[in-house]
Amino acid sequence: MNPIKVSLIIFSLTCSQWTVASEITLKNGDTIHGEIIKDEAGQMILLHPILGTLTISKAQIKVPEATKEKPKDPGLFRTGFLKNWERNVDVGVNGSEGNSRNINLHAGTRLKFKNKLRRWDIEAAYNSSEDGGVKSRNQFFARFNRDFLIHSSTHFYFTQGRYDWDEFENWDYRLSFGGGAGSQLIGQGNWIVDGRIGLGVKKEFGGKNDTWVPEGILGLDSNWDIAERHSLEFKNRLYPSLREFGEFRNITALNWKIGLDQLNGIALKVGIQNEFDSNAASGSKKNDFKYTLSLNFGI
Repeated sequence: MNPIKVSLIIFSLTCSQWTVASEITLKNGDTIHGEIIKDEAGQMILLHPILGTLTISKAQIKVPEATKEKPKDPGLFRTGFLKNWERNVDVGVNGSEGNSRNINLHAGTRLKFKNKLRRWDIEAAYNSSEDGGVKSRNQFFARFNRDFLIHSSTHFYFTQGRYDWDEFENWDYRLSFGGGAGSQLIGQGNWIVDGRIGLGVKKEFGGKNDTWVPEGILGLDSNWDIAERHSLEFKNRLYPSLREFGEFRNITALNWKIGLDQLNGIALKVGIQNEFDSNAASGSKKNDFKYTLSLNFGI
């Protein structure tokens, strides 16, 4: 914009008194008042009370941080699929201590979505270990959690499901489903804690116990956004058996993500998971403890 014209605008603003309709701040710090007539793709037409009609290029206008539009999500690999979902994969080494002790491969994916009516949390992971060429761990799990939110309430309903496959268990695979009610126990901006209670069933296929077993569900979820790209997540699910008193399963997971500042979208992830089964088959330990160190990528 011509410096002389800008000076006249500033002078007119200081020497005249009138009611303003809009205020525009230029990147050089100058402010222009007037009525916006037209807002086009590359320029803005403004009616000034003294200088008349002004055409200003949008490239010269300073946009406040609060009003800047976030980049639109093109979806997974720019296909539009899973648009506006949080999508992550992680690959790295893992360690285990329980039925086996060694280090090898870990790969996983996590998909999350939230709006005013629902929340989705989908996760899958594969772990494999070999010691001296002998495979000692070969397992996969996939789970989903679907929350039905209630408008203007901290309460919600949920459904969940999980599939487990483990080459070294006495069953081929295990399915579990359930649902219930939950409530937000803590909601302090960057720290949210949810409690859950419900009922479910599980079944082990290919093993000695191939019947559906009713279970209770007691859950606690904690998400703490410590800083930008730096978070700590804790999840615990207790499944008391409703058929055999005193028997239960418990799954605990802790994930610590640290964003790498110079590599936007990439984070270092430390994960700890322990599954306890009081009714584990003979020859297997009741605790199955895993820890992982991996790179986490947004996709």
